Amino acid sequence: MTSRTEAPDTDADREIRAILDFDRLTGFTVNAGAGSGKTTSLVKALAHITRTRGSALLAKTQQVACITYTEVAAQEIHADLGNDPLASVSTIHSFLWSLVQPFQKDIGAWVATSIDDRIGALVNKQQGYLSGTKAATKAKDAAELEKWERRKLAVDNVTRWQYGIGSDYGQGVLGHADILKMVPQMILTRGLFARLVARRFPFIFVDESQDTFTEVVEALKHVRSVADGKMCLGFFGDPMQQIYMQGVGSIAAEPGWRNVDKPENFRSSKRVLACINAIRAEGDTMQQVSGLGDAQLEGEAYFFVLPADDHRSQNLERVRAWLDYHSQSGNWTRSASQGGSKVLMIAHRMAARRLGFDALYAAFHDNGSASLDESFSDGTAWPLKPFRDVIVPLCAADHPSSPEVLGVLRQHSPVLRDVQGSPRLRADLATSRAAVTKLRALVSGQPNTSLGELLTFASEHQLIELDPRVDAFLHPDGQHRDVVLDNQTRSVLEAMVQCAFAELNGYEAYVKQESPYSTQHGTKGAEFDRVVVVLDDDEGNFNLYSYDKLLGLKPLSDTDLKNRAEGRDSAIERTRRLFYVCVSRAKQAVAVVLFATDAAKAAEIARQSALASHADVLTLEDL
Repeated sequence: MTSRTEAPDTDADREIRAILDFDRLTGFTVNAGAGSGKTTSLVKALAHITRTRGSALLAKTQQVACITYTEVAAQEIHADLGNDPLASVSTIHSFLWSLVQPFQKDIGAWVATSIDDRIGALVNKQQGYLSGTKAATKAKDAAELEKWERRKLAVDNVTRWQYGIGSDYGQGVLGHADILKMVPQMILTRGLFARLVARRFPFIFVDESQDTFTEVVEALKHVRSVADGKMCLGFFGDPMQQIYMQGVGSIAAEPGWRNVDKPENFRSSKRVLACINAIRAEGDTMQQVSGLGDAQLEGEAYFFVLPADDHRSQNLERVRAWLDYHSQSGNWTRSASQGGSKVLMIAHRMAARRLGFDALYAAFHDNGSASLDESFSDGTAWPLKPFRDVIVPLCAADHPSSPEVLGVLRQHSPVLRDVQGSPRLRADLATSRAAVTKLRALVSGQPNTSLGELLTFASEHQLIELDPRVDAFLHPDGQHRDVVLDNQTRSVLEAMVQCAFAELNGYEAYVKQESPYSTQHGTKGAEFDRVVVVLDDDEGNFNLYSYDKLLGLKPLSDTDLKNRAEGRDSAIERTRRLFYVCVSRAKQAVAVVLFATDAAKAAEIARQSALASHADVLTLEDL
């Protein structure tokens, strides 16, 4: 166990324990603001169950389940619990797969039905062709139909289904999207399956519930309903911190559920906390209070209003230099990892331009694939996995014969994998090292070598075994020719392979948090001593959000007004949440930097805003 389990109780912790101790189990939601120690409350709840009900769970071969947003979060929570085997902590995809994996026949039936539906849709599309439909469109649809029909035949021979990042039905592999669609559907339509889930997990907790898929929330609520008082379902989150479009946001409480508020903030100084509350006040009714007591610092808050011209980058650095000289909280010009500040931006594109990977960013962001866009931003995009795992490590090693090179090759090369003791080992190793030398020569002194060239070279020389989707893209008539790539994925891959290898350096520094820049998505749950929040609608080029509209610099569109009138999310609500998440990352001091077309008008509006009561408003003249 760690200090989280030993942390002093809050009112919320005591209330959660009372709920968990009821004989007839129920559901509850925890609304925990930024810096409240939400994860601490979650860990304490898990520890309480394993401590008070551990014997009963063990006797019935049951566990308490905790669903998290990332693998890193899952590992941290499990470590906090001392790796207690009674607690199953995993991401939503892994959790859902663990439920359905034993039911292989049901998986096969679902896949077969899905393929039939896809074939039916393509047939209907062909039957509805207009007289002027282009021949190229007809040929493309016919080729896709043929692939799906071959896939259907291949599925009949699959004896064991596995879970991977992306689907390859012919090889018996289901992807993320399949799991998120299939398992909730099975839970909602098959009563026995739902009861088995409740029997296996009498307690299920969901972390970051505001960003959980709506279908998953509905399925889990259904499991609790069929359990008839023998299962407890708890959601830990904060609707004000919903930053992903697919997230459910606020969890609607069912009859008999308890709502638990946790308004404390154990992170921020007085000035930062006042700014947080000013932003939150127009979004919901929770006002956070300090949980730091005498340890709470006074802190600092600044609001810079600067012109949205061609000197943004230079002026942003002038702000950080000014803060270095005038602020009392510490250094602002170094990156946060070096004791400086973290610069948060509304869109990753803004950081990509400054770090030199804007073409790579555009490849993933501008081609309509929401899943690849999101995974690119957090460093997990599957098309880049060959570079992360193989090509970059091979090129970064001190020498082609370095031990790390051999380690990479033995793990990823189809030639050297599982050949220990083989008489071919020495020859294969020499061939592979020669290929590594040529690979390194392709990038050494040639930063514009394209990712496509390197990927093709590494594949042809068997330094790597390609993901079936990448292989199908590079070799349409090859082993994985039946893999169907949607138009968005194909567009991403076409743009990616043209990008220069040199762009990976800036991208790697960005996703590893080694640069000063990030976004609210990239720092979810993180905290920093000093934070610079950049508000710039023009440079962000992100029409889902608008700081200009939030601050009253630009009128709402007809769509915004309609969405607000109908109680749906608008640019205003989405932007307020992003602003709240950004500012609430700061522990000691925060500086908001607004780039505005009419800087004078914006400065006047800023001085009349709620933030002006807690932050010093400054302009270019002050720098």
